[in-house]
Amino acid sequence: MKNLYFNLLFLVVCVTTNGFAQKFTTFKPEMILVEGGTFLMGSKKGEPHAEKDEMEAREVSVPSFEMSKYEVTVYEWSTFIKAHKNMKMPPAQRWGLHDDFPITNVTWEDAIWFCNWLSTKNFLQPVYSIKNGQIFCDFTKNGYRLPTEAEWEYAARGGNASKGHPYAGNKNLDLIAWYGKNSNKSPRTVGTKMPNELGLYDMTGNVWEWCWDYYNELYYSYGEDDNPKGPEKGVNRVLRGGSWDTMGPYLRIANRSGVPQTDANGYYGVRVVKNSKK
Repeated sequence: MKNLYFNLLFLVVCVTTNGFAQKFTTFKPEMILVEGGTFLMGSKKGEPHAEKDEMEAREVSVPSFEMSKYEVTVYEWSTFIKAHKNMKMPPAQRWGLHDDFPITNVTWEDAIWFCNWLSTKNFLQPVYSIKNGQIFCDFTKNGYRLPTEAEWEYAARGGNASKGHPYAGNKNLDLIAWYGKNSNKSPRTVGTKMPNELGLYDMTGNVWEWCWDYYNELYYSYGEDDNPKGPEKGVNRVLRGGSWDTMGPYLRIANRSGVPQTDANGYYGVRVVKNSKK
């Protein structure tokens, strides 16, 4: 956590230091506008394969935001690493480090640092800071960040264009996802399956995606309905979407998972969002 603090502080300083900032070249992920709206988040009682932590389903509203079209790739992450002499690439998995594969083996804290770096690189306001050892997100800032769990689920369902599929974009998993049945036990090149209704790729399968929220299996019973940002405290952070190793009902859009924010393995990756100018 100490190293994360100094790295976040360093990135905030970069934004206000023009001489240093001018050395950056622009590096922007391709973003998709997700127009705001209201949707049914979670699962209803009696819904096939519904888990306790997905209920009760409730109407949730989110404002417009932008989400990266693809999961963050190995190449994008390596660009981030090259900018920091005190960092190394995650250890290569058995499938190697292919530039067009999604980055894996990164922690939630790594993802936070990446978001602040990406914001700084594009002359945007970093959203993350640390106070008394705790990471805070200023949602009013215009920089890149992790999606809230509500934003993630709304986008995965297709936003206002949703056709009600149980998976992101289709009911046929083989068309839209790299998962346990077809992945050959490895993540695969991003964007090589069909996108969902909004043009977002790999929202189901390939790698689990970190969200901002703390995980609480009972949160749906008391959480806010207007742009929720998760519990105020917790032990674990939310992961959504399933991975190249996931099978069956665990790939449903509503399925949730939570692990410590310092965990990293070959199943976890990153997708970024930012506030919309609309």
